[in-house]
Amino acid sequence: MIKSYSAFTSEVDDVQLAVSEIITQLEPEKNCLDSTVGIVTCYHEFATEKIVAELYKKLGFPIIGTTTTAISTNSGFGQLDLSILMITSDDVVFTAVCSDSLDDGLDKPFEIMYKKAVQGHNETPKLIISAAPLMLKFAGDQYVEALNKISGGVPNFGTLAIDNTSDYRHSYVMFNDKIERNIYAIILASGNIQPKFLYASFSPEYIHTQSSVITKSEGNLLQEVDGFPLINYMENIGLAENGKVSDVLHSIPFILDYTGEGIPVSRVLLSWSKEGYGVCGGLMPMGTKFSLGTWDKDDVLGTTIRTLESIMENESLSTLILHSCVARSYSLGTELLAETEKVNELLVDLPYIFSYAGGEICPINDSENTNSFHNNTIIACAF
Repeated sequence: MIKSYSAFTSEVDDVQLAVSEIITQLEPEKNCLDSTVGIVTCYHEFATEKIVAELYKKLGFPIIGTTTTAISTNSGFGQLDLSILMITSDDVVFTAVCSDSLDDGLDKPFEIMYKKAVQGHNETPKLIISAAPLMLKFAGDQYVEALNKISGGVPNFGTLAIDNTSDYRHSYVMFNDKIERNIYAIILASGNIQPKFLYASFSPEYIHTQSSVITKSEGNLLQEVDGFPLINYMENIGLAENGKVSDVLHSIPFILDYTGEGIPVSRVLLSWSKEGYGVCGGLMPMGTKFSLGTWDKDDVLGTTIRTLESIMENESLSTLILHSCVARSYSLGTELLAETEKVNELLVDLPYIFSYAGGEICPINDSENTNSFHNNTIIACAF
């Protein structure tokens, strides 16, 4: 049996008061079973002001997490807050570890990290929960592929860190009392746990029928579209002027057909390289056709509501982890907390944690739970 408990605080000025509020809500001495971990998400100041580090010292069990732009949990929702989900069990083994710096590549740090995590398990793990950094040198797909290779395909669910700055300088991954921009943290779970995964993106009517082709790219760098340099392509379709890109570009969804079979994969443009290339959240393979999508507030909230309603049909759940792409929040206009509020309104009895993501990691709904990287989606892991 798995039991989970959520906690929330808006106190960022007084470290001890913030930690005390969380401990009072979680009651770890009373509620912790044999194996316990925590997932934390917060406004970046909770990390940089040492609140997360002090919380770890008081809790006595490992925690992983990411910074975000808005959160929701059973006890509240907001933008400048911290929430944590404590997950505990007598018949599930949880281990938590983090990688060394990823500045020089993924393979070796991931191999060391996973070997360390799996040492505490006597059977094949059934779930990886990921807290990933937003490093523009890597496509989110590369994280998924590297960890998939090392783990042998263990289902991987998680989020990339995000913050509310234009250059993502306050996007941090947290592991216990460690706060960094270039590490990857995981929770590994084995035993009596059967995770279920859901994801949702656009309704089809919000995807334009006109398509273009990626004619030059390298990894997650988008260089040319339809034979034009990217900036010229953007000017041709009215999203740039005089070599400058519209401020709304980060919220424009690129809907790709990787397989050529009409299965959409969504990507966002995160930044620009010094060469004038678009830095995307995921891989942008040459020769791939794509269409542009349109965000609509009602559609964003509608997909969230339908996802939650589908989850709540299962009465045996004890825990829910939710992430929504930060690009989805751009459609909400002045009602920035509309999605977080809706989640809080609908999830009354099920312990959960919700945060906005710089990219979403979630298995797709096929026979093998194939691990995949997403943008522009809301993803859910329930068990």
